[in-house]
Amino acid sequence: MTLTRGSRTTGAALCAALAAITAAWIVRDLRAADGPAALWWFWAGDGRTLLSARQLTTTLHDPLLLVGYAVAVFAAVRSRVAAGALVAAAVVTLAVRLPGLWLLSAHWMDLRATGELRGRALVSVFTALAVAVGLIITVAAGRRPADVPCRAPVHCTAPYGTTPHQRSSYGPAPHVGGPPAAGAARPSRGALLTAFVLLTAAAAVRAAWELYWTAQLPGSSYAGRFTGRANLLLPLLGAPPGWLNTAVVALSLTAAGGVLCRASFARPLGLAAAGLLTASGISGIALSVRLDLLGHFGALPAVDRLTVGSWVFELAAGVVTLGLLARGDAAAGPSAAERLRPGLGDREPRAPGTGGAGRRDRGPHDLGAGGTGLGPPSSSPPPGR
Repeated sequence: MTLTRGSRTTGAALCAALAAITAAWIVRDLRAADGPAALWWFWAGDGRTLLSARQLTTTLHDPLLLVGYAVAVFAAVRSRVAAGALVAAAVVTLAVRLPGLWLLSAHWMDLRATGELRGRALVSVFTALAVAVGLIITVAAGRRPADVPCRAPVHCTAPYGTTPHQRSSYGPAPHVGGPPAAGAARPSRGALLTAFVLLTAAAAVRAAWELYWTAQLPGSSYAGRFTGRANLLLPLLGAPPGWLNTAVVALSLTAAGGVLCRASFARPLGLAAAGLLTASGISGIALSVRLDLLGHFGALPAVDRLTVGSWVFELAAGVVTLGLLARGDAAAGPSAAERLRPGLGDREPRAPGTGGAGRRDRGPHDLGAGGTGLGPPSSSPPPGR
């Protein structure tokens, strides 16, 4: 399936609106903080910074979302995975912003921010959720089979380098002009299998930590990991750690299943899940360095050592998965063997007595383009733990 030109344009505009909302809150916090370094440690989850900066509103997921929206805008205009990229942006937005509907209305939020600031945040959350739903509707309404012929360029669009006959497990699109067609780049089978293993393992680690907190916290306190509570130092636009852990587990497992089945949404959703894992690992390692946990690793309690180890694994798994899914094979056209195949691009010899019936042009069909929150240390956890 691919998207019509109108759907791509609408999706790009909606992602740009989400990016503008997110950027406005980041700029607001940069002005309110004591410099970029203070804002970074606030995002990383340093307890001292959290206590001294109650008027800061964003989390580490906000710059991550900003980057994701920029990538989605580019994909909507140029990429053959436009549909998957737009849906991934919408799903991550819903996962991160949905808790704001009840958190910003909680009575204990009066101690965190003024009524005016909370009102602006609530409007932003409602707008972001509505735009995310609009993205999903746009993709659902604008999809059409990739092999439907394009009668006029105004009705469809495609990135350079694909043809209606070239199939890819990651979303082909018809070619309506531009440079000569080339084969669609995609990760190798080994890269996909490695990404599947890493995403599944990361989801298992996150799920194991949620089971740990289930056993450690009484029922009402554990429920606060999903609904929020007064003693959780959540930023105004933050989400409870249990909610985020569950969302990352669900995204990672869904992306892993899609990668294994070579589904069209696999790469965008896998990149989104890997980005969340990478951001969590970076903030955790930074916090470990700031609290000197790495220097006294051997003296830490077992649960803190497991926490630091989980952060290291998340960072490694996220970075490797990003690298595997972001790059495709180097195939940018017919292979050397195909180019040297006798008769490739030439007309077949005319059979005697058949006139022109035995002649035909080799097209793309002849080229064989077939389709195939973790346990916190003793101080304070970073967002999402």
